[in-house]
Amino acid sequence: MPLLSISNLSLGYGEKEIFSGINACEDEGCLIALLGSNGRGKSTLLRTIAGLENIWEGNKDSSGKILYDGKPLVSYSRKEASALVSFVSPLSDRTRYLSVKDMAAINTYYRTNWIGAVDTMEEKRVREALKMVGLEGFEDRDCTSLSDGEFQRATIAGAIVQDSRIILLDEPTAFLDVANKFLATRLLKQIAHKEGNRKLIVFSTHDLQLALQICDRLWIMTEEGFFSGDVKEMTESGAIDKMFDVEGLSFDRGKMMFVCEDK
Repeated sequence: MPLLSISNLSLGYGEKEIFSGINACEDEGCLIALLGSNGRGKSTLLRTIAGLENIWEGNKDSSGKILYDGKPLVSYSRKEASALVSFVSPLSDRTRYLSVKDMAAINTYYRTNWIGAVDTMEEKRVREALKMVGLEGFEDRDCTSLSDGEFQRATIAGAIVQDSRIILLDEPTAFLDVANKFLATRLLKQIAHKEGNRKLIVFSTHDLQLALQICDRLWIMTEEGFFSGDVKEMTESGAIDKMFDVEGLSFDRGKMMFVCEDK
């Protein structure tokens, strides 16, 4: 039984369909990059998988569904759902006087007692997560004092602390420089592959080269439909070429990047 199964899923708002025909079957121990042009529906797809958006029912011919270990998310209790899937948004609010340590510790909520007390073991988990994302020594900093890149890393630390089986991240490297984009993506892969505690991690990104170099699999949203597969399969099948319908822009398989064609 796959950890995550998506069948004939459509995305939309009201009567407007923005994407359809999404099918995927994924398991633990995998890092997946979600690629596509702006406005294609990447964020909506991640939020829908996370249970933050209802499955769109505007298409009467659609029988779209998402199963987690063979069951819909509504069949899990809130505590079970929190252990199953987590979502990291690029638009997380910054709360004044909230320390970086407490920001990460919030994600232990489903494991704490009725008053939400964080025990010694959870405090250790928080410290280790902050160290993993390069924020050791930032524990007592007010989260509003962080740079965009530092705050982004703190949100990733929160996902590590939550320790869900499926981790969904919406452009987690958007505010990071080249070196930190690489370090963050490599860290996500290490988390996904960690022996004895493997994860399924899906993150949206516009950094194609990083996705090709580090990720196990790709999900690609194009005007012609949804494509999924390992990196080699996606490059050889021509799926990446379909990402952008722009004259003069093409994917060079030798250089593994989009290039502008000379007129």
